[in-house]
Amino acid sequence: MEFLKELALPQAVEHFHLLLVVEGLIAIVIFPYLGFLLGSSVLSYVYNRRARFRDHRLYLRFAKDLIDTALPNKSLPTFLALIPGLTLVFISAQLTQSTEAISVGLAGYGFVLLLIAVVLLYVHKYTLQLADILEGYEDLLKKDPRRTAALDEIEVYSRKNINSHLRAGRYGIALLALASFLIVSSTGVTANPLSWTSISTVFELLLSPDVLVRLLYFAALGLGVTGTGILFFFFAWGGGKTAIDDEYGKFVRRIGFRLSVLSLVAQPVFILLGILLLPAESLSGMLYLLVGLSLVVLFIAGHILYAYGRDPQSHYAGSAFYAVVIACSLICVNDQVAIHNATKLHAAILAYKHEQALESVKASLGIVAVSFTGEDIYNAKCSACHQFDQKKVGPAYLDVVPKYAGNKAQLITFVLNPTKVDPAYPPMPNQGLKPAEADSIASYLLVKFSGPIPQAKGKPQ
Repeated sequence: MEFLKELALPQAVEHFHLLLVVEGLIAIVIFPYLGFLLGSSVLSYVYNRRARFRDHRLYLRFAKDLIDTALPNKSLPTFLALIPGLTLVFISAQLTQSTEAISVGLAGYGFVLLLIAVVLLYVHKYTLQLADILEGYEDLLKKDPRRTAALDEIEVYSRKNINSHLRAGRYGIALLALASFLIVSSTGVTANPLSWTSISTVFELLLSPDVLVRLLYFAALGLGVTGTGILFFFFAWGGGKTAIDDEYGKFVRRIGFRLSVLSLVAQPVFILLGILLLPAESLSGMLYLLVGLSLVVLFIAGHILYAYGRDPQSHYAGSAFYAVVIACSLICVNDQVAIHNATKLHAAILAYKHEQALESVKASLGIVAVSFTGEDIYNAKCSACHQFDQKKVGPAYLDVVPKYAGNKAQLITFVLNPTKVDPAYPPMPNQGLKPAEADSIASYLLVKFSGPIPQAKGKPQ
């Protein structure tokens, strides 16, 4: 899958940010559904096996209803899992091109396993339906003693169908769990630039605390979406499922409620741990704000579940489900903010390469672009707020530029994406410079201070 990074083209800064927005929207779609599909498939398989061994009709009905809810048709997993999963592969290739990050490989193999898993789970679903038909046919044959031979054939075929059914479910769940692991890990590696060089194999993922916490959060999310989803789709969505008697209703509510409570206890812990394990380059005020909002929404979801436990009204089930999905969406957006923070320098490098490639194409077409020197840019834009030897709207260059000596790439990154550093001055507005222009002004300023300079007094600005 790494060859996709070689095929990717350098992006302008605006396009890079657009890719992050698209990736965030995809994450909001794919991760809640993957959690619900995995949780529902595991529960369906477990209760289906229990029903076979104990001849428990309640368990069997729950297993059928649950897999039908998670996979009602082929369109749902296609649009909520497969297409988003494939899109993540290409976005990862664009975001991590020219780096050693294994994100695109993780996302690519995760998509392949996800595709196989969905096919196997559909086999699991349809063989379960076929088992019902065969059991009904067996009951008819048992009433006619002359059809003993046909009954024996049906029983043999029915046993083979059940074995195929359980085998498809077992392999489908295993591949779905592995696919989820790879896709979640891909996002985690992209969000942590330290992982780009420190993680080169799948085995090393298991030794990364950051990735492990993300996986635990995904497991907690899966419990929450599955639990509240059971309550929502069984009792609220479209009026709930039909013909649910008191015994079956209490059984389903008990499972959904327990899973939801367990998730709401675990999610805040893993969210906070995930933030603590992020490097400083990935952190920002917006990130903390989104984390705070997600915790508030989970707190609200907990109160809604408490109300549902005392009075199981359908609107409580719907509200709890939506609250958990909203909290998950906030965390997905939070991941994109972390990736944006972590890839500022990389985005500037790609934008510079994009500008060079664009200039090369223009030159081949005979188009000569007007170029500005660093001094021209300083006189046209920078001098309005900065002077070299005294404070103006912003700090004197004498105090801040020397901090970037020997690190022009960091200065270029700041010029392209300025952030507030010194509280004594207002934030620097984005000047809308192209990467080549940012390179020119950075070179100009550093050359100005390439000789002996006095000790800098302030922070970089």
